[in-house]
Amino acid sequence: APGDGGVAADGGDTAVDAGPVLPCPVAIRVTLPAGEHHATVAVTGEFNGFATPGTALQGPDAQGTYSANLTLLPGLVGYKLLLDGAYALDPSAPLRKYVGGIENSAVRVADCRFPTVTLASKTRVRPAAGQGRFTADLRFTPGVGGSPLDTAHAYVTVLRDGVAGPAVMLGATNGSAGGGSLSVDLGGLADGKYTALVAARDVAGLPAKPLRLVFWIEPETFDWRDAVLYMAMTDRFKDGDPSNNAPATVGVDPRVDFKGGDLQGVRQAIANGALDRLGVRAIWLTPFNTNPAGAYAADDGTHQVTGYHGYWPVRARSVEPRIGGADALHALVKEAHAHGIRVVQDFVVNHVHQDHEYFKAHPEWFRTGCVCGTANCDWTDKRLECLFAPYLPDVNWTNNDASEQFSDDAVYWLTEYDLDGLRIDAVKHVEDAAVLNMTAKIRGELEAAGTRVFLTGETAMGWSDCSIDCNKDQYDTINRYMGPFGLDGQFDFVLYHAVPYRTFFYGDKGMIHADYWAKASLSQYVQGSIMTPYIGSHDTPRSVTLATYRGQAGFPRDVPDHKWDGVATAPTAAESAEAYGRQRTAMAWLLGLPGAPLIYYGDEYGQWGGTDPNNREAWRGDGALTADEQTTLALTEKLGAARRELLPLRRGAYVSVLNTDENVLVYARQAGADVALVAVSRLATPTTVTVPLPSSLGIASGTVFRDRIAGGASVVTNGSLALTVPARGALVLAR
Repeated sequence: APGDGGVAADGGDTAVDAGPVLPCPVAIRVTLPAGEHHATVAVTGEFNGFATPGTALQGPDAQGTYSANLTLLPGLVGYKLLLDGAYALDPSAPLRKYVGGIENSAVRVADCRFPTVTLASKTRVRPAAGQGRFTADLRFTPGVGGSPLDTAHAYVTVLRDGVAGPAVMLGATNGSAGGGSLSVDLGGLADGKYTALVAARDVAGLPAKPLRLVFWIEPETFDWRDAVLYMAMTDRFKDGDPSNNAPATVGVDPRVDFKGGDLQGVRQAIANGALDRLGVRAIWLTPFNTNPAGAYAADDGTHQVTGYHGYWPVRARSVEPRIGGADALHALVKEAHAHGIRVVQDFVVNHVHQDHEYFKAHPEWFRTGCVCGTANCDWTDKRLECLFAPYLPDVNWTNNDASEQFSDDAVYWLTEYDLDGLRIDAVKHVEDAAVLNMTAKIRGELEAAGTRVFLTGETAMGWSDCSIDCNKDQYDTINRYMGPFGLDGQFDFVLYHAVPYRTFFYGDKGMIHADYWAKASLSQYVQGSIMTPYIGSHDTPRSVTLATYRGQAGFPRDVPDHKWDGVATAPTAAESAEAYGRQRTAMAWLLGLPGAPLIYYGDEYGQWGGTDPNNREAWRGDGALTADEQTTLALTEKLGAARRELLPLRRGAYVSVLNTDENVLVYARQAGADVALVAVSRLATPTTVTVPLPSSLGIASGTVFRDRIAGGASVVTNGSLALTVPARGALVLAR
């Protein structure tokens, strides 16, 4: 460790004496919200016992920034602003630290004895397949009182698919002011994802922290708005290797035991093009961590369940053998990247299982106490400390050692397995520090070259049948965790509870309602966030089942929520056409929306099933499907292909076109002069509508729009389109 005074240069065995730990210069820069003014702005913190009046900040400058230069010991240092003498968090700070149980802003002070390597500029080009090139100019800065760059010991190692190539010596020079320059030039690169790991040291042998430059070579630069996100519960997807199957667990209902699905099965589905045909650009997989053996009590107190889903980790950095282990995960990521598909890991930050190594070694990192939803332990009032189950200790993110460790674990998974993002589980049940500190560490470690690590979250919220205004607290809670220091996006719970089952599956709300709430998502969430709309997930009854059990005679609405007995069954022959028609209509609406829409595994063909665990049956996408399932799959593949082909359908603004009909909705996605149209009907017969096009779309009469679903064409006449939309079907039109 740097503070030990002895380190090994370049990963070797020879220790280099770095000398005693030094206080290091730190610049504090504070930007207050627009319009906020104070007579005095100062900073105080651990460095002075949070004394007042603290150190005055100079400013504001022309950009509204206050600043001060401090000298602090290396590490994570907590501080507060003093605004007119009152303690306040720093709105400019991406980090938090608890001191004496009190939340503070924080700054991470680097050990200034050591040199640093930083990126000055980069280029990435791909004129043709196999001709990719990445270049980077780097700056070497000596440590305080340190030596110049050792130009004979500056290397880059290129990693691809988890395999490191030979270390290559970099071009390196020393400047007159003590700094040095390094250059990286990598050519002849095939398409795929790469990591250039740069190592350098000074002439005294003190190493700089390795600089990790992550980049892709691909025909079109990927944007997370391009992602159709596919969610697979690994154990329930596909059994690719029966040799790792676990025996049945004694006393456990088979529906909540391990079924044999594994990472090998997911890889096979990627390899055979099943996800490519759906237009999938990213896959979200349930947690990889090893889970406990044996059975544990379900929340009904009667049934026994296992950790087949992955959400009960017992090891921090090991891959569950029952889903294939580390080698299978490496192979899956390699296959996904060969198809241009990003891999997102579900990352559990709220709890661990009682058998977890950290709980055994560091019980002070966790809370144990009341169980959420029991007497005097409300899910909302006790959201930060209640336990999801008696055997799931709650992570205490106010413990700084725990915060650092779990953040380091996130970086480990991303780097060791070359992952592309994380879906953070149960965000509202952890302190803000969990999101802020983990995000800051990930961005600092992995994004030097500009390749974004996608961080999305689950902030589960309810919804009431009202308006945008009366749902403001719902939006505000979800927004709380997004922004420049937080997540890139979240799952759109408000939209789910507003539209899919109401408009498409139950039918008690119309298309006007769907348009209203789609636009609400665009206006209410943090600007620039990438939200994930969905029509079903591992936490909801299957949408085909909702379309079947919707309150008609003989089918009580609550049947999908029966967990253990009296559960929902497959649509009958008489019900099938309508249920699957509703599914197809909803899927067409979904895959045209802004953001990164989700396909929950099996929804592409209309898998049926009630509430958990009945919504987690094995995937049948490469097996026998009914005629209605085949028709549904074919449409989903055409919708996914259209989204992948059409830039405005991925990145364009949402524009209402026809939003005055309860049964037919037409909206546009506009990216500059490039426009795509989505028309959706929930009527049981084909319908023809004349659609006036908004002048803002800039579409001239005579323009021909071609349907990507059935292949027909429509011509703009006098500023309007006449469209015939199939029964419970859709059109996706573009020039």
